[in-house]
Amino acid sequence: MNVNIYRKIILLLIAGIFIFSGCEEQETRVVIFHTNDSHSQLDHFPALAWLVNNEREMEEHVFLVSAGDIFSGNPVVDFYEPRGYPKIDLMNRVGYDVNTIGNHEFDYGLEVLADRMQQADFPFILANLNTAGSVLAQPDEYAILRAGRHRIAFLGLVQLNDQGIPSAHPDNLTGIEFYPPVETAGEYEFLTARADVVIGLTHHGFVSDTIMAARYPWFDVIIGGHSHTLTLEPEEHNGVLVTQAGSNMRHIGKVTLVFRGRRLVEKSAEMIRTSDIQGSDNDIAALVEYYNDNPVLNRVIGRLVRPLRNKDEIGIFVTDTYREYGGFDFAFHNYGGIRVNSMEGDIRVNDIFRMDPFGNELVSMNLSYGELKRLIGNSLSSRNTPSVQISGGTIEVHLNEDSSVNDVKIFDLASRELSNDRKYSVAMPSYMASAFDFEREDQGTGMGVITAEVVIGHIEKVGDIEVTYNTRSRIVQN
Repeated sequence: MNVNIYRKIILLLIAGIFIFSGCEEQETRVVIFHTNDSHSQLDHFPALAWLVNNEREMEEHVFLVSAGDIFSGNPVVDFYEPRGYPKIDLMNRVGYDVNTIGNHEFDYGLEVLADRMQQADFPFILANLNTAGSVLAQPDEYAILRAGRHRIAFLGLVQLNDQGIPSAHPDNLTGIEFYPPVETAGEYEFLTARADVVIGLTHHGFVSDTIMAARYPWFDVIIGGHSHTLTLEPEEHNGVLVTQAGSNMRHIGKVTLVFRGRRLVEKSAEMIRTSDIQGSDNDIAALVEYYNDNPVLNRVIGRLVRPLRNKDEIGIFVTDTYREYGGFDFAFHNYGGIRVNSMEGDIRVNDIFRMDPFGNELVSMNLSYGELKRLIGNSLSSRNTPSVQISGGTIEVHLNEDSSVNDVKIFDLASRELSNDRKYSVAMPSYMASAFDFEREDQGTGMGVITAEVVIGHIEKVGDIEVTYNTRSRIVQN
């Protein structure tokens, strides 16, 4: 071979090695914005769109993901026809890349969820379920997004309650089988061979996220939801970066990954207060204004002369309207089903649907004293306090010296303990009738009206509402 040609080949090979070596050490930044538990919130979308688009102008690889519960909490979205449509429309326009299915994604029923998933330009993911017996198509367990030559895997997981299902109306989960989320996560270690980074995009609460990090250090990051935890400072657990952005889009999470060559060499997390975002996307703002301008929902139906100062007072007011609606002996409402912390002044249709956004039907049943005791016993929190409000009487929880429950007693409006010799007519939301697993003969009859409509009808009839409650008078712990 000619010596000059030989030298040229050697020089080209050396140059190629240097070029290849340089590529291997090239630094790549990936930015991941994340939200969770936005609960049909629309008003923060203009700021979010401005933030993400501004970052996309500066960085090549920018993603936007959601850790679940995009629905339930705003009647503008929850009672739009078709239900939930405005939220997916805005998520499409802002450019979400993936969403994990949260427990409240099931609130509209499986057929509506299927329609919204079809509408979305991004995948809904979830690993710990099997939809084969339902009308819902099986979602992908994970999604892999590309950032240049880097692959980033997102694994979706949702929480389960004591009944082995997500915290949603059981009737909306017909035909779906669920698996424990943390245990299920262990089946996906193979993602480490398919992606440069594995991220848990979870909806099972911050504590479960830390447990998962302790058990599976092969996760690089866990972006969570469900517990509404706000991690203002970055947290690492067992080398896994764990973060969550509160709720209702009041904060936007930002995770930054830095690669050198193929190796992840840096990961960081921060929170951005939405109210601090300096800009607003005009097109998105106009669309939000369009969706919010609903004259039916904005109609004033009455006025609170005195404010309802907390969830206990709201719960008492709501259960009183249920009891009056059907002339029941007692009415109950689950504490977690009240989604606002106070109410005052003019009351609009919108306010009631915001307070009670789930579309539960009012259910009637006839229960014995023993069955009512089992209902209350089923509702006890970790502090042995009932997680329900009652109308028609009072509840006494009697504790032993070690704070365990000795007995539950119920008294009527005349302060008489209930009788074992009769049945009592009772009203409650259909969620309680299905999710509160207490033994009873009467499984309940739907009354053909949703609970929010019962409250709206009561306010329209009364007009000015003037009530004063002593919340401690209805539930006592001895």
